[in-house]
Amino acid sequence: VQVIKPIGAPKFGSLEFGTALINSGDGSIAGLMGASPGASIAPSAMIEVLERCFGNRMADWAPKLKEMIPSYGGRISKDTALFNEQWERSQKTLKLGD
Repeated sequence: VQVIKPIGAPKFGSLEFGTALINSGDGSIAGLMGASPGASIAPSAMIEVLERCFGNRMADWAPKLKEMIPSYGGRISKDTALFNEQWERSQKTLKLGD
């Protein structure tokens, strides 16, 4: 699937592959353009929708988001302990460990 993003003067665009999240300035509508998101990107895309459209409510929602997504607010790519915790949790949940 392809997305054409406008560049420069009118009538010119850049053909791109992948998914793009777009939303109105007031956050009243949002959508995904391009490739259909798979399971690996869908949660991240939906959190981005929440942040863009309901940014002023994210602090109130953070505890529930953290409950649903234990790594929410952290970066497993930068936090070894958080990565290991989530790795163990997923291994246990999916019954992939010993």
